[in-house]
Amino acid sequence: MPQALGAVVTGLPETFDGAVAAQLNDAWMRHQVLFFPQAHLDDERLIALGSLFGNLAATSPGRADDHRQQTVLGAHGEILEIDADKERANAWHTDVTWAETPPTGALLSMRTCPERGGDTMWLDQYRAYETLSEPVRTLVDGLRAVHGRPPSTGEHTHPAVITHPVTGRRALFVNRGWTTRFEGMSSIESTGLLRMLCDHAERPENTVRWTWTPGDAALWDNRCTQHYAVNDYGTAKRVLHRVTIFAPAA
Repeated sequence: MPQALGAVVTGLPETFDGAVAAQLNDAWMRHQVLFFPQAHLDDERLIALGSLFGNLAATSPGRADDHRQQTVLGAHGEILEIDADKERANAWHTDVTWAETPPTGALLSMRTCPERGGDTMWLDQYRAYETLSEPVRTLVDGLRAVHGRPPSTGEHTHPAVITHPVTGRRALFVNRGWTTRFEGMSSIESTGLLRMLCDHAERPENTVRWTWTPGDAALWDNRCTQHYAVNDYGTAKRVLHRVTIFAPAA
């Protein structure tokens, strides 16, 4: 069986033109996660590369407090510095699904990583949906899920299954990190179904795992993936710079 998702991209040019943007966008839509080994993106190139895919923000527009004590960089606050000494995202999640309009993706650049450990994993939400049994797919196709954990975050409702606006493929859109319940269900029903869907999505067959070296970068599609930063490196330093990508306004 082929690997669930992900592709490695080498030979990034010094400048990014329309042809490069088209090639990368095509690869991004086909593979969901792109890995750029030893790209060594400084902040200027991180912003330039991320801007090929949409508008950039540190986290989510409209919530100045959504930085969770991390440092914001860039001339317009586009870059979030993620320091493991302050926070570790070692749970499966999709970024900011509690927002009314969640991000389309993110681009992450590794600045300092442990000698051992600190990998990141991604899972394929297309595959998670497509490998459900037909009765369960029929059930979740009609559901809406509530995302968010107030007062720490906002709270919004989204379809439990979305159609990707570019690929047209159906993807499961619930995650253990931010999804809390389904509308119209009792607590017992909602909790049991959500646990089952998350257990199903998180199976190793649906995942890819990246072992970082300093200078690596990764781009992922937030609409059809989840990710998990493995917390197995003790007190070692782990620092990344990330831009979050949002679709341009219509």
